[in-house]
Amino acid sequence: MTMLKLTLPIVPSVNHCYRNVSIHRRVLTPIGKAWQEKAQYIAKAAAAKQGWRFSKRQKLVMEYWTYWPDYRTRDVHNQEKLLLDTLEGILYDNDKWVLPRAMDFAVDKVNPRIEILIYPLEGR
Repeated sequence: MTMLKLTLPIVPSVNHCYRNVSIHRRVLTPIGKAWQEKAQYIAKAAAAKQGWRFSKRQKLVMEYWTYWPDYRTRDVHNQEKLLLDTLEGILYDNDKWVLPRAMDFAVDKVNPRIEILIYPLEGR
């Protein structure tokens, strides 16, 4: 387990992924569930192909680059909740061990995506 490269579809916005069912409870919408299932399938395949070993109690750095489909104003950090929750149990034990880092964003109208690089935090 040294590094995992992963490309996923753009994470839907929080407003599209979750709906409030009570004052203290949110659930995934059908859009959120569909994205999550697709992302988990892609992540499992990438992990198997690249020999990624499931990590427990290991701090991991998650660098990500977002390529939006258009020039509308968006917040890259808006993706982190669903992204981290989706990969939990597949690439790592618990997302509390993941240190997400938004590296950059741009527009790619032809191929919107999020490119992810995950690796162990060394020397700490």
